[in-house]
Amino acid sequence: MKDEIAVLYPNETVSTAVLRYCREKSIPLPEHIYKHADLTEKELGDKSEMMVSKLQAQYLLWTARSLGAKKILEIGCFTGFSALAFAEALKDTEGAKIVTMDINPETGAIARQAFKDAGVDSFVSLILGPAEETLANLVSEGPFDLVFLDANKEGYVTYFNKVLELGLIRKDGILIADNVLKKGLVADSTDVNPNVADKIAGTRVPYLKEFNDLLASDKRVETFLLPAFDGLALVRVL
Repeated sequence: MKDEIAVLYPNETVSTAVLRYCREKSIPLPEHIYKHADLTEKELGDKSEMMVSKLQAQYLLWTARSLGAKKILEIGCFTGFSALAFAEALKDTEGAKIVTMDINPETGAIARQAFKDAGVDSFVSLILGPAEETLANLVSEGPFDLVFLDANKEGYVTYFNKVLELGLIRKDGILIADNVLKKGLVADSTDVNPNVADKIAGTRVPYLKEFNDLLASDKRVETFLLPAFDGLALVRVL
């Protein structure tokens, strides 16, 4: 059996080359989605780190298409970049519906304009407000085929339980949770990890550990943690 490799790539130069190669060889994003990512980075600066990477957006597009998803729920919209990727996947699907949510009216306004400009606002809707309240009001919209969780990390356990308890995701539906490794700090928060200096990231770690522990023990689902991007939890509802 092949040994697991502790170091995925030997240095940053190789890692950057691999990332570029993967983007070039993967399902492409339309130009308007790339432009939206660039706009977010330009307008919001450091806050744009809240947006998924371009390769991750390609992954989300591919996943939604591969699942044959018709209805997608996104918890955490930001400026709408990931929702645009999902919309690209579902744009030719009859009865497609994407519901995304956020609490920030400023970034929400950017997202709504992006949906309108892309011509997908007929099946992509953004709800502003606390996610826990929004989820409770979505029972009649479900069940969804795919749920993407990328919101405040202290809310992950609550949102996950709400999605399952309210029947917002179908049997064999997939939930994808982002940032579950948080710069590797969830697995190693000692001084060996240079990211230990990121105090803000460190405050998220206890919540993500609790969430990952829940996924591993919850008999309602089966989970695979993927050490890609900032860590993805891939969760199938049983």
